[in-house]
Amino acid sequence: MTLNHKVQMINTAQSKHLNVKIREEELTLLPERVIFWKRKNALLISDLHLGKSGHFRKAGIALPSSIHHDDIDRLSRIISEFPVQKLFLLGDLFHSTHNREWNHFLAWRKNFPSLEIHLIKGNHDILDAQLIHEAEIILHLEQFEAPPFLFVHNNYDKHSTAYILCGHIHPAIHFTGRAKQSATLPCFWFGKNSGVLPAFGNFTGNAIISPSEGDLVFFIVEGKVKAL
Repeated sequence: MTLNHKVQMINTAQSKHLNVKIREEELTLLPERVIFWKRKNALLISDLHLGKSGHFRKAGIALPSSIHHDDIDRLSRIISEFPVQKLFLLGDLFHSTHNREWNHFLAWRKNFPSLEIHLIKGNHDILDAQLIHEAEIILHLEQFEAPPFLFVHNNYDKHSTAYILCGHIHPAIHFTGRAKQSATLPCFWFGKNSGVLPAFGNFTGNAIISPSEGDLVFFIVEGKVKAL
């Protein structure tokens, strides 16, 4: 099975979003660094890394917890704009052990009591499972099957026939222009059998990718998603 390379803008050329069709499923790529799967009314997000500033404060580095508030507010706006019924977190929801930023997330969770939330455990998701359960989040230790997709954080069966959607590496593209200008921009990266979402959290690093021939890359710049 191969990746369907058909890509089309939504509505007009001024649209911020892009549609990509994979395994006959249409996915909408948003500049907020998320994917909306219309047929399932599902939002796919990876690598929020909430609580990371608290992790640094414990190490004696003074960072405000408000760093993460923009991420939460951005998530709220997306859920208000789209008919989201399910939220799939593809790992690294919370960066560290429990700190006060988890309480801020719990307060946010109460604003969306009917939202079904799934967390595919990432390498930074070391919170006690009971805390995850109390937040009314369904925890998956390795993967979640949502045909034709398989949602994971990073490690998966390379022989799976499903199309893999994951996170973990925080993909980005580096551009170099004239006069030595350069920019590193987060991106969505789709290969033949797997795709990688950009990190949703603002307080994260990026990894510059090296796409293979035939891969599709969509970068985010000035509040829009654009094809490479």
